[in-house]
Amino acid sequence: MTKLLSALFLLSTLLFFGQTQLKVLSKSTKEPVPNAAVYCDDELLGKTDYSGNLSLKTKCKKVEILASNFEDISVDVKKNMEISMIPLSEKRSNIDRVVIQDKSDPRALRILDEVNKKAKENSPKSLDSYHFKSYSKFSIDVDKDSVDVYKNFLAIRKDSLSKVDKKDFIQKEKDKKDSLTAEDFIGATEESQMFLWEKATEYKYSQKFGEKTNIIDNRMSGFKNPIYEALAINISNLDRVPRQLRPENRKLFNFYLSDTLQLDGRKTFVIKFKEITDKKKQNPRKFNGKIYIDSETYALKKFESQNKKQNEGDIVSVWKPVNGKWFLDYEDIKVKMGSQSFNTSKKDSIKPGQTAKYNRKKFGNYLYVKNRFFDFNINEEQKASEFKGYSLEMKNSDGSLLDQYRTDSLTARESATYTKIDSFVQKHDFEKKLSFLTQLMRGNLRYKMIDFDITKLFSYDKYQGVRLGAGLKLNERFSKTFSPDGYFGYGFKDHTWKYGLGLDVKLSDKRTSVFRIDYVDDVFAAGRFSNNMWDMMTRINDLNLDIHNANFYKNQKWGASYLYDISNSLSMKLSLNKEKQSAVFDYQYKNLGNSFDNTSATLSLKFAPNDKNIMTPTGKYTYEKAFPQIFMNFEKGFNALGGDLDYHRLDALIIHQFRSKLGYTNIKLFGGLSSGTAPIWKNFEIAGHRDGSPDKWYQNINTPSNLGFTTMPAGTFYADKFVGFKISQYLPFRFKTFGSRYSNLEVEYQSAIGDFKNRSDHQFDFQVLDHYYQEVGIIWNRFLGRNFGVGFSYRLGHYQTSEFKDNFGIKLRFNVLN
Repeated sequence: MTKLLSALFLLSTLLFFGQTQLKVLSKSTKEPVPNAAVYCDDELLGKTDYSGNLSLKTKCKKVEILASNFEDISVDVKKNMEISMIPLSEKRSNIDRVVIQDKSDPRALRILDEVNKKAKENSPKSLDSYHFKSYSKFSIDVDKDSVDVYKNFLAIRKDSLSKVDKKDFIQKEKDKKDSLTAEDFIGATEESQMFLWEKATEYKYSQKFGEKTNIIDNRMSGFKNPIYEALAINISNLDRVPRQLRPENRKLFNFYLSDTLQLDGRKTFVIKFKEITDKKKQNPRKFNGKIYIDSETYALKKFESQNKKQNEGDIVSVWKPVNGKWFLDYEDIKVKMGSQSFNTSKKDSIKPGQTAKYNRKKFGNYLYVKNRFFDFNINEEQKASEFKGYSLEMKNSDGSLLDQYRTDSLTARESATYTKIDSFVQKHDFEKKLSFLTQLMRGNLRYKMIDFDITKLFSYDKYQGVRLGAGLKLNERFSKTFSPDGYFGYGFKDHTWKYGLGLDVKLSDKRTSVFRIDYVDDVFAAGRFSNNMWDMMTRINDLNLDIHNANFYKNQKWGASYLYDISNSLSMKLSLNKEKQSAVFDYQYKNLGNSFDNTSATLSLKFAPNDKNIMTPTGKYTYEKAFPQIFMNFEKGFNALGGDLDYHRLDALIIHQFRSKLGYTNIKLFGGLSSGTAPIWKNFEIAGHRDGSPDKWYQNINTPSNLGFTTMPAGTFYADKFVGFKISQYLPFRFKTFGSRYSNLEVEYQSAIGDFKNRSDHQFDFQVLDHYYQEVGIIWNRFLGRNFGVGFSYRLGHYQTSEFKDNFGIKLRFNVLN
């Protein structure tokens, strides 16, 4: 027992003396100050007791001390601290005292409401036209205040490494695959930055012709070829409202009107804001930033934001009025992007048997963004020819024109970056590795001249069971004109191989203009809604659509098509097909059997007036997907050229998304019409997700699709004409549960109704959707702060049954697919 008490006493002594001892006194009375709060950045470390004492443990070099009726004070952390606080004068007026309240100032909220109301009126896009230019510089480097220290440290480190026995050094490096690469990079950044990218841009806008962005010139350290996907990244707030001002984020911040001042000769409101995390532990005087509002126009004039942690990053954006509208004038961004750590020996020599001891030296790495805007021209006549092609185009990419647009000269360290990093990237072939990542954004896995289609790797449906396969396409490294492709798959339930072969011929390098021929021998779900012209990520959402569907048909097809972008907004595809089709489920059509020869032509259109695209060597890349989006397909079957079928098939889909005070709203309106001699697969299945007769409740779990119904049995409802409607509403608030991620709630409603004119012609077991099918649901996105959502849907109306298990469905939404 004595030994145990001794050990406990020793432990408590070590803990006591390992902490900082703080005593807070009043400077005027020398009396202790109880309940004084001590903060490190925005985290409460503790409060003093009745004697003014507090034991604390922190890695912060400075702490801030707050107490009622005393001036705030910031002090350096020492082992023992005695702090004197100055009492506040009763007559002194300090508006910052208001922030002790844990709710927003109503005056600040009213001003922010006016800012949102007048946003369109103050926006440059309320003008008839404008154009201006910008110079942007993106760099990654150590903290600018630490550059000299970093350079000296690397020089000393290099000298120390040169004295290490080469054999020992090589033996150690063999255990680290990336050590040589790391050493090359460290050597390159001794006299240069880690990364430098400059860009000169021209922005044009016309109410009549739309938007056009031209990259005047561009140079990125390390890469000879432009990174087109990076060119489209808009890091600035040019068209983006800071998230703190968005109505749906109002509950995440507290806002306080702190001052009214003259800025550039104009009366300006100053609103401070702080992010709400843990109200009990947050420093009530610690702000995340300031919003400057012009009092006359209620336009956003200046925005300052700092990270909650010191030296983690900050943003400053400034707008200026031009002809009564507010344009972004300049912007500076600093964001911490990790750090470099180096072990340095405490001893110059290590005796045999001794263990080396190290100090760790750390240097923070930061992304610096500098945006400058100039040469504003308002309401000048714009020509239609200036807006032709895609919304983003590159004029030059060798950096030769950049000196005309730089707002200041490059430093010696910046200039050296192009030489040093170019050599480093070329030596380690990083350009090819980056190409792999950019292709992954398009749904492909790239290896040299081959792109692998990730949608062909795995799928599951009730007819084929598990299907494994592969799809590959020869990319522009093989040929800039010809691109052969092929795929194969094997179903482990139907024990059958499927495959397809094709060839794309690229007819233009300015816009999409592709002629294609292909052959396909595969199976497809009967009555599927057309997904022509859908992008890859939208198609991925439908990969699990047929988990409980067994109604498939076999299709052997020879086809030719032409895909062409008429403009940035309008695309068309014309297809001619010769097919041999047959049902692989129990089905007969009229007295014609279940196998047909089909000759058809299909016209597909996509209209996306607000999409922003750029042409790349791989093809068109949509760098900003916007709404509305309209898809239409018209297919005509000919009773000629060997075809047995004579039919018309039309389907259309309209997708729109917008934001209001209620939050984000998504609307989908879709429908189809089929007529003539058309087997069931040339009509429409109203897609369901669930098993028709589940034995267990977990069989009702599925993943959402674009147009499917969570509670509807798969392969059950068909129509020759139908219309459907789906609306989902993201509620205008977010919340935290576990971790740092915010969750939100989404409610949705979906319905459809259709008819089938000649139902008896189709001899198999199905139902006609001749009444409204309705379901409602709710989804918890980022469930418990995780990377997936959980939803619940329930069937209403005519098709509702008395059994609860028949009416509900559970959906899992993985963010990788959404």
